[in-house]
Amino acid sequence: MTFRFTRLLASAAAAVSALTLSGCALIQSNVAGTTLSILEDGFTPPVLTLSDVEMGCGFSMINTPLVGAARNFYGDPSLMETVMLSSAGVCSENQAITEEMRYLRASRDKRADEALDARITQKRLLATAAERQYTAFLRMKLKLQQKYYFKYGEECPRFKRDFDEMVYLLGSVGGLQAMQNDIASQQAVGVPTDIAPQVERAMNCLDNVKWWGVPQAARAVVWSIIPGADAGKDVQGTFDTAMGIGEHKGVRLAHVMAAIAAQSTDNKPRLRSVIQRFSTAENFKPSTEYRLLDAIAQSQITNISDRMWTQNAGTRTPVGSLGKFWDDKAGADIDAGSFLN
Repeated sequence: MTFRFTRLLASAAAAVSALTLSGCALIQSNVAGTTLSILEDGFTPPVLTLSDVEMGCGFSMINTPLVGAARNFYGDPSLMETVMLSSAGVCSENQAITEEMRYLRASRDKRADEALDARITQKRLLATAAERQYTAFLRMKLKLQQKYYFKYGEECPRFKRDFDEMVYLLGSVGGLQAMQNDIASQQAVGVPTDIAPQVERAMNCLDNVKWWGVPQAARAVVWSIIPGADAGKDVQGTFDTAMGIGEHKGVRLAHVMAAIAAQSTDNKPRLRSVIQRFSTAENFKPSTEYRLLDAIAQSQITNISDRMWTQNAGTRTPVGSLGKFWDDKAGADIDAGSFLN
């Protein structure tokens, strides 16, 4: 009798303990979910209105680990992580460009050790960017598939929130960037190249006008980088249409994609044309809601221009001269010494 009573007490204690632990987990999950909702709906919109890319980078670099810690409290921060890792990838890309320009200057001056060191550093930074962007892609893909019960690249989800659509877009573009940066870093991360056709199909699920022409521009990037994928496609026309939408909507990410495509095919006249179009868009007004994304586009176009200027003239693009070049009349009239006075 005593033995049975003891077993009954033990069973009751175990049941109470299990209920208590599951109750704590439920409370923690609710708290984590509420916190993530506040971050998604309350913190992200103001950050996207910033025009300071470095501040956006700093915010992402500092807060991504903090957001990821929500997993310890039974939350799933994958969507926020996608946004922040995408931004953090831009930070690494910007640093990599700086090292590439150091490499170009050292090569011009025949400083072999300096050039080699810069190239090594550049590849390390590109690997970091690729890893962040690939993680962003995976976080987006797995979370949204779980949330909307679809297969990425084969079916279209029925989005309930603009935030989820934006994450889908940023994560998909991040996947393309991860693939390209990984190739440039000698495949240090091992990003699979089948991301490109997945993204090409997935972009048909988004409203091209609503999202600044980026979905179709992303598809055109894939057509440009995969041999034979451009057959029967109007690649330049697609980019031109996408850039026009971006100029009208106030976010010029499509211009960056057009420039990257021109750069990857070594089409220098087209690359110059895209940079000039970016810098001279008539009556352009950046989106107030997504100002940071247009600022990121401007920093990336400036990086591309800086690379061209450094390769050919030894310096970055002179102040106020984006869209001008070292060998045209506008470029020839620039007196670099005047900036030192």
